[in-house]
Amino acid sequence: MAQSRFQQLRAGFTTRGRCLLAAGLTALVCGLLFGSVDLARAGTLVLAAPIVAALVVNRSQLTIASRRSVTPPRSVLGTDVSVALTLTNRSVLPTGPLMLEDRLPVQITGRARFSLDGLSGRESRSVAYRLPRLGRGRYSAGPLRMRLTDPFGLIDTSRSFTATSAFVVAPVVDALPQAQPPYSVDVGENAGSHSIGSHGADDASTREYRHGDDLRKIHWRSTARIGTLMVRHEERPWQGHATLVLDLRAGAHDTVIDTSSMQPAEPDEPPPDIRRTSSLEWAISAIASIGSHLAHQGRELSLVESVSDAERVRFGGAWELVEHLAEVRPSGANDLHDLVPIIRDAARDSTVIAVLGRLDLAGARSLATVQARGSGGAPFAILLDTPTWRRGRAGGVAPEPQPPSAEFDVSAVETLRAAGWWVVRATSADTTPIVWRQLMGQRALTTPTSVARAEPA
Repeated sequence: MAQSRFQQLRAGFTTRGRCLLAAGLTALVCGLLFGSVDLARAGTLVLAAPIVAALVVNRSQLTIASRRSVTPPRSVLGTDVSVALTLTNRSVLPTGPLMLEDRLPVQITGRARFSLDGLSGRESRSVAYRLPRLGRGRYSAGPLRMRLTDPFGLIDTSRSFTATSAFVVAPVVDALPQAQPPYSVDVGENAGSHSIGSHGADDASTREYRHGDDLRKIHWRSTARIGTLMVRHEERPWQGHATLVLDLRAGAHDTVIDTSSMQPAEPDEPPPDIRRTSSLEWAISAIASIGSHLAHQGRELSLVESVSDAERVRFGGAWELVEHLAEVRPSGANDLHDLVPIIRDAARDSTVIAVLGRLDLAGARSLATVQARGSGGAPFAILLDTPTWRRGRAGGVAPEPQPPSAEFDVSAVETLRAAGWWVVRATSADTTPIVWRQLMGQRALTTPTSVARAEPA
């Protein structure tokens, strides 16, 4: 421990400081040996200079506080993230010059370095830097490393703070039209048997009168019909349950690119939309948009992903789902067969909405076994025409509408439609609001038989 402290102390002195220490100590010893008072005084003065500088600088380390803020702490894919650092001198004495280095997320190469003049007593000063545009994920900035020196260049020491700031880059969430799928009260094995309303707080069921019930809640119509005194039994409105299915198979998507290279070609150009060059990013953004839309409508949400340990994950709100989607990555699964039992189980008590990549006939036949009972309870699917993403553009202007590609399996769509699914095709030219409007609009049809494609309204 003593050796470690000595090494830290030694590392704090610069070459000039160590030379002054050696010269002052030599002069002091020689003055004492030869009885020269002036030489001893001079040695003491030279020896004291670096020691006093070390005390002042090390004291500054203890009196300087730092604070970091990330704006925004929850950003969206393609937006800028700024980091602000505030240094405060809590002492009444000024500090020497400061050199700062903040650790960047490991996904970013380079360093964030700053140089500040000394802080006066009780002074605070802020510096800020902007991070390059990052892909989806959870990141951490910091800790801050501070380097302090004295005005004479005798001391050069550093201090590392421990605080870090976490932030999330989430997928883009689009606002969707108000159209929505049926509530789970209308689907599943118990469709039509629920007595709880699904349209507002005024809905109520009835039960037999109990001693102490408010007489104003007597339901006279039910009383006359049943012959027993009945009262309104008010309950919470039924919350529909929606299960979202996200196809994360890497082989089912085209142009799955590195989202870290998202910088515009020119400073004045808008950032490129990664969803136009990656069908996987389009699917993730679509699930985030649909889930947020349904959560704001009061739905409960579950998510099924095509990963090796797939299970039905439930979320308490829209942001929990979006934060989860910020960290999902492509999986090595080859097909959706392992997900079919989970989706089939979810269809018994919820509305199923799937966003699928490349789907062959075998996969469609497997999914066709997923059927829900009840009025309007058919599953919904958005099938991505993934080859169109190879011809898409990353700019802010959407490509022209594209016909189905030669590799798009129309028979898979027909198989799902024949099984009662509502299906719409999406290309790189389409936006999630357009696809959602088209998908919900298909509920007005009785038996869809042709391949539908989202068209702008």
